[in-house]
Amino acid sequence: MASWLVKALAQRAIGSLPNPHLWNELFQRWVTRSLDLTPQRFERSLANCTAHLEQLDRFGLPGRNNGFAALELGTGAYPVVALGLFLAGADRIWTWDIASLAKPAHLETTIEKFIGLDPGAFGGRFHAHPERWDRLRQALSACRAGGDRDTRRLLEPLGIHVCVGDASRSGLAQASLDLIVSDVVLEYLDWSELLAVFREFARLGAPGVVMSHTISLDDQYAYYDSSITKFNFLRFSDRTWKLINNPLIPLNRLRISDYRAALAEAGFAVAFEDSTRGDAADLARTPLAPRFQRYAADDLLVIFTWLVAVRQLEARDTSAEPRHELPAHAERSAASP
Repeated sequence: MASWLVKALAQRAIGSLPNPHLWNELFQRWVTRSLDLTPQRFERSLANCTAHLEQLDRFGLPGRNNGFAALELGTGAYPVVALGLFLAGADRIWTWDIASLAKPAHLETTIEKFIGLDPGAFGGRFHAHPERWDRLRQALSACRAGGDRDTRRLLEPLGIHVCVGDASRSGLAQASLDLIVSDVVLEYLDWSELLAVFREFARLGAPGVVMSHTISLDDQYAYYDSSITKFNFLRFSDRTWKLINNPLIPLNRLRISDYRAALAEAGFAVAFEDSTRGDAADLARTPLAPRFQRYAADDLLVIFTWLVAVRQLEARDTSAEPRHELPAHAERSAASP
């Protein structure tokens, strides 16, 4: 049996257990070893955070250094992006996930990575006030003291609010956010969930709101099995894919045109897009399920994208503006298959 299919079956078995997110975390920690915050993963997440902030500077309203409000979709186990937003000047940050993955020990590890940075080198990414570093050190001391083992309470003094649940029903105030970001999260939402989230983001966005999202559109089992291509999952019917798909973090198999359509329906316009395409020969030898035969080949070829969106009425022509490149390897979520 192909190794990717063995992994898929294992994940389906985990999804059927009581408290499946706990078992999945143990599987990732001790079997796939995908929960360690390696220096490379930390650097990539920080690079993503920097890229999102550049888009706020590029497309948002001026005055970000006076404080801004941000929402991150997909906290993951290590809140690198949330802490990066805090250091960069955000005074209100909501970081959202479907399960509580960020433990106090994870928070301590993340802060230690930041404290270990050269402040001069960090300043080359974005300005951080010395007072923010002091508050971060205080948070590290609180983690090490061990008295409070609740990640949410440990982050509250930094203005970071950890939320668990459905972000499409956030309960946050209308027009309260300046920046909304996610990294390889949207591919786990089906069409109705995606549209609901985008509509909620439209409600939450203040004038000049900027959304910046990295999205993986490939078959992520290809990272664990070299015998299949990144288009392998396009061969299956919806019925068959439902039997194979990871029930905890199911890949939606939406294509780039679907994301553009969802943004437009929610009232956003794509201000910037940077897409990576796979090997056309790999796609050509993949027998497509009927669902995907209606897509243009160029649409199917996109395996990764970075989409920046603004309100439709705020969109402007940026074709002549300098190009901001996406980091070469955006960080894949710790919840990935």
